[in-house]
Parts: sequence; structure tokens; C-alpha cells
Amino acid sequence: MTWTVWLVLICTVPVPYFMVETGRVPAAQLFVFAAVTLPLVVTDPGFTTRLVAALFVAQSLLYGGLLYGLACWTAGRIESRVSPRRRVLIVAAVAVLLGALSLANIYRAPLSRGPGATNIVGVVW
Repeated sequence: MTWTVWLVLICTVPVPYFMVETGRVPAAQLFVFAAVTLPLVVTDPGFTTRLVAALFVAQSLLYGGLLYGLACWTAGRIESRVSPRRRVLIVAAVAVLLGALSLANIYRAPLSRGPGATNIVGVVW
């Protein structure tokens, strides 16, 4: 259950990131940015490339760890207070709620869709 909650959190919860510009994006987008910039360190080992890659990797690890801790705590609370039959319903309800909230303009992703607020569709497209 922890992994499911963690996946929902990294795909929907806006976390702040710090680069040339700042914003709020899902942690999954930071993971993608880190995965894209790491190979560039090999092909273009300049200072700027290494700095950008290091910032994306550090933020990805930080937010991934924090959200995993939150997922562990949440799953532990659900497991200790809810019967096994209802656990799946609770996790599904949380996933639907966070998915619905991600359709609101809660993200600010200047690297994706412009400087204004956007929703998860604007972050991905």
C-alpha cells in the first residue's frame, strides 16, 4: 500500500523546485528532468550542465524521500485504523481526490507551459 500511495503523491502533489526560475511541479516531473540531464553530464561535462543535473537530482531525491516518508506514515495510519476490506477503498478515494485536485490550476511550471498557473495537463503537455 505504501508504494501505491507514494506513486499517487509523486504524480499529483505540487512541490517547489529551484532552478533558473522557480515553480511548483509534481515530483515525477523532477525525476524526468533529472533523467534527461544526467546523460548530458557525460556528453557535455561543463560546469553549468553539472550544476543543473546536480540540482535536479538533489531535488528529486529530497522530494522523493519526503513523499515516501509521508506515504509510509499515511499507509501506517490507514492500516492501523481501517479494516482490510476498506483499505483499498480509502487509498482509491485518496487517489481520486488528488487526481481531481491536480486538474485545478495548482502548478506553476515555467519549463512546460508558460509562466502562469496550470493543471496537470499543462504540466505534461
